[in-house]
Amino acid sequence: MTNDWSMGEVVRRLDRIEQHLGDMGLRLVPVDLHTRDRAETERRFAELERDVADERQARKDGDKDIRDQLDRQNDRQGTSWRTAIYSGVIPSALFLITILLQLKSGGGK
Repeated sequence: MTNDWSMGEVVRRLDRIEQHLGDMGLRLVPVDLHTRDRAETERRFAELERDVADERQARKDGDKDIRDQLDRQNDRQGTSWRTAIYSGVIPSALFLITILLQLKSGGGK
């Protein structure tokens, strides 16, 4: 047997090659469409990066506002404790000491 192909076999194989090349041609994307699509994707990524950076800054600002609020609240609570000690506890203690001293000195007469 020889490896000689018949003319019909050659034509059939050429038709298959042409069909495969046609299918591959349909899968190709024109260069201008690819460039435009890539530029759009880059623009979207840049926009997302900008949005993420804005969101991070907003979160930092929000956290700072919350910390400032908590600091102010803690300062007010500290002031109220100091006020309670200076205006309530210390004078009451001095008053009780004075009464005890008077009772002690007056009880011996």
